[in-house]
Amino acid sequence: MNTTNIPLGPIIAKGRTAEVFVMSDDRIIKLFHEWCPARWIQREIEIAKALSSMPIPAPKIIDQLEIDGRTGIIYERVNGTSMLKLANTKPWLLFRFARQLAELHTEIHKHEVNGFPSQRTSLIETIQRLKSLPPDLKSGSLRLLERLPDGQTLCHFDFHPDQVLLTENGPVIIDWMTAQQGHPHCDVARTCVILKFGQIPYGGRLMRTIVNIWRDFFLRAYLTRYLELHPGLSREEIVQWMIPVAAGRLDEEIPGEREPILRFIQSHLPAHPG
Repeated sequence: MNTTNIPLGPIIAKGRTAEVFVMSDDRIIKLFHEWCPARWIQREIEIAKALSSMPIPAPKIIDQLEIDGRTGIIYERVNGTSMLKLANTKPWLLFRFARQLAELHTEIHKHEVNGFPSQRTSLIETIQRLKSLPPDLKSGSLRLLERLPDGQTLCHFDFHPDQVLLTENGPVIIDWMTAQQGHPHCDVARTCVILKFGQIPYGGRLMRTIVNIWRDFFLRAYLTRYLELHPGLSREEIVQWMIPVAAGRLDEEIPGEREPILRFIQSHLPAHPG
């Protein structure tokens, strides 16, 4: 790994684990916060290299380095605006964006992978260690997960409108650190959970208010389009997946999400799953 204290350009994105800065006209650097575990960063590097061999619109990895004690990954620069930001400024395009998100998700799910983290193992371990989930909801979520199928499909597992950059050359999917191999319906459930409960990590009160106004419409349009593309799949099946996925989401301890997620699990979890 190269170590340097080179100056960075302007910040162009900010997330929970990292900030993204301009390095040059054709490069950006994703600079992780110091608290971010090294294994998470290494996993993203390995996934980025694997994705480069697939026909998936994702930024190419170039190098990694360290700046002021923070690990960074250098990617090719993609010039575009996130679907989330465009949805807020051009609300008349919400329906189109929601359908496009479902179509992109379908493209991701056409690929099978090996050697990626196991979706099922990760979700089971996450739910088992939760202290914020009441014991009855924890055991019920785990029993339900046990009877849901596994798979080797490529899953982004953090797929939402802020992870899609819309460019002149088409959409580009970013932030693959959470990519796993597993069942596509679990991946769809994760997107539904994010759209239903997710909190915006940046922007002011106005932006969050606008997102809260359109999120339910966007979720319905996204899921409707995904179901259209997968005949035989029902909303009820996705809701089943959403229960353990929502439970796992509690591990992220995102302010404002715990109580609505607990109410969702309580109201949708079968009395005796399995």
